Amino acid sequence: MWLVVGLFCEGPTDGRFLPTIIHRTLLAILVEQSAFDVELQEQIIPYAEKSNEERAQAICRERASVDLFVVHADASRLQSERVQDTIVGQIQATASAACGVRPERIIPLLPIREMEAWVLADPDAIARALGYDAGWPERVERGWQPERAEAEPDPKRTLDAAIRSLAGGRRGRRSPGAEAYFDRIADEVGLSCLGRLASYQRFRTDLQRGFTSLRRPPSLDPHGRRVGG
Repeated sequence: MWLVVGLFCEGPTDGRFLPTIIHRTLLAILVEQSAFDVELQEQIIPYAEKSNEERAQAICRERASVDLFVVHADASRLQSERVQDTIVGQIQATASAACGVRPERIIPLLPIREMEAWVLADPDAIARALGYDAGWPERVERGWQPERAEAEPDPKRTLDAAIRSLAGGRRGRRSPGAEAYFDRIADEVGLSCLGRLASYQRFRTDLQRGFTSLRRPPSLDPHGRRVGG
């Protein structure tokens, strides 16, 4: 089985971090399930559509060549369920009604507050991305608790401050901004660190459910025709 995943991101900087996290998480799921007959395409297919209707149309258009579609949206802790219903839920319902795509194939990825909260889950990965091979240096103060990264009121500001602290300690080095390091951090961040965050746990569960649904035999209607996709 050749497995292909698509991604609808909120913004361009999210696309420098999330595809690698999705790919690595799915690889871990495949290993856990001993799915040795599955090959995962390395590139996560990016989509630019923004509205629910446009995204559902893209899913219907691509449903034969892409197996799972991840929909990213940031949400506060109190608004997470509303975002789930009004964005991902509506896309699932529209695609299901329009072309029979099973809702499980459309995966919500909803970091609490901002994607940067996931980046903050592993300070050592941030430090390694800036060249500190041993991880976060003891002499640099860390202003947040990684296991409570999603409780940070402003994850972007916290991350920018962390980057400045690390870059400021290297002579002759200036920080170009946190987004410049997202690719490297995504390679370095520990999935076990992300696993301490409730929103990542939920995403991983939904991703695993989506993959499992692909391996179920298709449902048939009373006339023997395939139902759903």
